[in-house]
Amino acid sequence: MPSGEGQGGSFKLREWQKQFIRDIYEPHDRSSGRRIVRRAILSIARKNGKTALIAALVLAHLVGPEAIPNGEIYSAANDREQAAQVFKVAAQIVRADPELQALLKVVDSTKHIACFSNGSFYKAISAEAGTKHGLNPSFVIFDELAQAKDRELYDVLDTSMGARAEPLFVTISTQSNDPEHILSKLIDDGLGAKDQTIVCHLYAVPEEQEDIFDPKCWEKANPALYDFRSFEDLAAIAAKAKRMPAEEPKFRNLYLNQRVAPVASLISRAEWMACKGDAEIEEGEAVYLGLDLSSINDLTALVMVSADDPSRIKPFLWKPEAFLKEHSNRDFGSGNYRYVEWHKQGHLLATPGRSIDKEVIARHIADLYGRYRVLGMAYDRWRIDDLIKEFDRIDFASQKDGEKGDGLRIIPWGQGFRDMTPAIDAMELAVIDRKLIHGNNPVLNWNMANAVAVTDPAGGRKTDKTKARFRIDGAVALTMALGLKSRDRKDERKPEYQMLILG
Repeated sequence: MPSGEGQGGSFKLREWQKQFIRDIYEPHDRSSGRRIVRRAILSIARKNGKTALIAALVLAHLVGPEAIPNGEIYSAANDREQAAQVFKVAAQIVRADPELQALLKVVDSTKHIACFSNGSFYKAISAEAGTKHGLNPSFVIFDELAQAKDRELYDVLDTSMGARAEPLFVTISTQSNDPEHILSKLIDDGLGAKDQTIVCHLYAVPEEQEDIFDPKCWEKANPALYDFRSFEDLAAIAAKAKRMPAEEPKFRNLYLNQRVAPVASLISRAEWMACKGDAEIEEGEAVYLGLDLSSINDLTALVMVSADDPSRIKPFLWKPEAFLKEHSNRDFGSGNYRYVEWHKQGHLLATPGRSIDKEVIARHIADLYGRYRVLGMAYDRWRIDDLIKEFDRIDFASQKDGEKGDGLRIIPWGQGFRDMTPAIDAMELAVIDRKLIHGNNPVLNWNMANAVAVTDPAGGRKTDKTKARFRIDGAVALTMALGLKSRDRKDERKPEYQMLILG
């Protein structure tokens, strides 16, 4: 090993590493003699020797038993610094062995290693280094794909391997917090599909693990624990996460390899998915609404919540039809048409044109008001005047809370700590007590996974769109609806509330 634990000694594969390699390289087609596996994923927690393993695989394809004439080997990373680490270890291995030094030329300035005898070369590349089109890789290994902001680099490399007889794409990474991320999709497909061309090894502590600070569970995500993965270091990280709750999500994601956000989420994915069920709301039932309007062309969310318990929820989410494809590329990476797919599946609605059509939203709310007993709609004040003008234009009556009049009762809901703290408390209580049922809408699931709660010095909480990685509009609308329901419940002894409930 050139550095780290075991420095100066020989590179000895552990049994879990050997098994991963055997599963990739041993299966061959009897008729052609070619390797069967074309894609492999190894997902493990941090500090389990992935960089050294990547470097060793690179050299095996460059000058070892997997080498071919004129091979192109690439290690891919998300930034230059990360790419440099893999190259650094590969170069150290070469320079530590006189035989390898005689066969290979290391060029530090371009992160490039060339093999004289077979015309092959290895290069470390990153998403920051411009276009990768025109490559013809025989072997690619992607380091920490979970950290990729989009899938452009992955797709370019993946689609450029078609000219090779035995192409191989290996990904070694901790898990992404986003269930819709390309890595999450690869892991789910690899574990679920009966495809001989795919190998997937996942080392992770189950999310339902009750005590994540029990060292007995750590080895599930850290196969090198008690070996070259320092137990003392991991124990110190765990102790810090136990003392400081804000550190716990990072500990879960990076060191237990759980599919959770490495920041404090509004609601954990495990808790949210535990509330999945039949959320049907019958016409005529009493309900609450929460509305989060977008500026011009982003996601608009309206969420309906049953007035009784448990809170059954039904989301309605819109994007401008003209931007479904373009914004899919923007938000999820090139070639990932998630908004388009969600729209086709009926999970995402679309308004015609290039901007959110407020008339469509207004008419939808009016339709719900006619079919259900709507006790009130909480709304973010942003651009609400435009919607009220549409209400007036279609002759739909509404009045702000406290004003006299008929029609839909609408309640402005501040996005600061004062209004959002009790709303988040209501959301959290409903989820923890399993008094919330959602219908597993993937757009709302995605919004909930993205939502981040920030805290003020007094312990108040609010959602913060600037801290979220992706859209959270559905989570905001749901929180406001539950907040309004909770607020009305506290006022249930007041005469005006009794009149509201009795209709």
